[in-house]
Amino acid sequence: MGNKRRKVNSKKRIRNNYVLGITSGVLIGLLFGLASDNLIPSLVVCGLLGFGMGYAINRTING
Repeated sequence: MGNKRRKVNSKKRIRNNYVLGITSGVLIGLLFGLASDNLIPSLVVCGLLGFGMGYAINRTING
């Protein structure tokens, strides 16, 4: 029973890491986009970079 709970918590942790990375990337993209008048490309690029940041966070935590 405890093993199933650990698996579910692990999946939630992974999802939260990606959400954290993407959200921070989109917020930074919004800031850069408003500053440079290129909102859409900035959001796309920073969102993808945020996805990579979520992956890096996940790999750092899990080793």
